Amino acid sequence: MRMLENGVFEGEYTTSFTQTGMHDELTNKSFLLLMENLAEAHSSYCNFSFNDLAKENATWVILAWKLRVFKRPGANEKVKVQTWGRFFNKVYVLRDFKFFNDKGELCAIATSKWCLLDTVKGRIAKMPENLDKIYMAMPEESVFNIKDLPRLFVPEGEPEDSDKYRIRRFDLDLNHHVHNLNYLNFAYEVIPMDVYMGEELNNVEIAYKKEIKYGETINSFLYVEDNKNDNNQEFLKDGINDDAENKIYTIVIKDESGEIVHSIVKLYN
Repeated sequence: MRMLENGVFEGEYTTSFTQTGMHDELTNKSFLLLMENLAEAHSSYCNFSFNDLAKENATWVILAWKLRVFKRPGANEKVKVQTWGRFFNKVYVLRDFKFFNDKGELCAIATSKWCLLDTVKGRIAKMPENLDKIYMAMPEESVFNIKDLPRLFVPEGEPEDSDKYRIRRFDLDLNHHVHNLNYLNFAYEVIPMDVYMGEELNNVEIAYKKEIKYGETINSFLYVEDNKNDNNQEFLKDGINDDAENKIYTIVIKDESGEIVHSIVKLYN
């Protein structure tokens, strides 16, 4: 792990078999997990990690992810991941990522939104005014060339499928809530089997609305729409899943009553 001169924090990893899926390639969840681990390493380097915050009765909470994958390394490959905070205000900080293989090829990009939670009062805490000083620098580069993550909405119409699930102990993280990446598990459980068995979808967007706790029952609802966005065409021309079905799979995760939206997940090419 090292801090680069431009304020970017970099880590090198060797991928493992456990991080690959049915096609012997790094899964979306594994991409995000490596990025999340590097974000924590960056915060630890700057003495602003989960452990540091715990002394002040605070913790990091992630609000949203946006991931785009171009190439998928296999197991036992050397990869390099870079991260940096690019914007912050009183409520949240935006953090971006780049992911490279051992040939130096860009494999994935991502952006994320984080806030601080007061663990005593159970509400969002104010971000330090000197956060850019804490992280030594805060480059403004946005990998998606966007100011903020796009808002996600519950699609109109009736869902095409649904799934019910009771939260287990192994779903939880150190905050005693469902770990943010386990929401992908809930989403994959409800998408069509042929889509799940095919090549993994290369775009992931997740918005977290309300935490899920142990023992709660959730309902995941699947909505399928045509992808009318042309923003991905430049990548389709490069041969990335150019034969994949041009659909957007939106999974809305609600509480047992159906009144509270816990999360919205979008998967597409």
